[in-house]
Amino acid sequence: MAAKVVKEEERSFEPVEWGRTKNLFGPKSGGAEFLKINITEYAVGSGHRLHKHPGQEEVIFILDGEGVTLTDKGDVPVGPGSCIFVPAGEDHATFNVLKDKPLKALIIKSPPDEAK
Repeated sequence: MAAKVVKEEERSFEPVEWGRTKNLFGPKSGGAEFLKINITEYAVGSGHRLHKHPGQEEVIFILDGEGVTLTDKGDVPVGPGSCIFVPAGEDHATFNVLKDKPLKALIIKSPPDEAK
């Protein structure tokens, strides 16, 4: 497989319960077999419920906005430049605490959902 470059604007957002997300690379969109990379925007005041991914590691890199990530170790404030690593099987959740703009994050999962 050859290297591949995509621009964020070439991908479309899809709605999710806590905002919207777009897939940059993964088994379904091409360019990656063993990981999935998404851009996710958490809507104002929104987040997702506490959950875990058995057998799947996750990295959340905050691009813009302010939020909080809940982990087994407690609540951690996050903002631009924060990088969160979530081991497989650990409970976690991320919330946007701002009232005026989305919390934007780059999300990397391995293995991708499609491969589990």
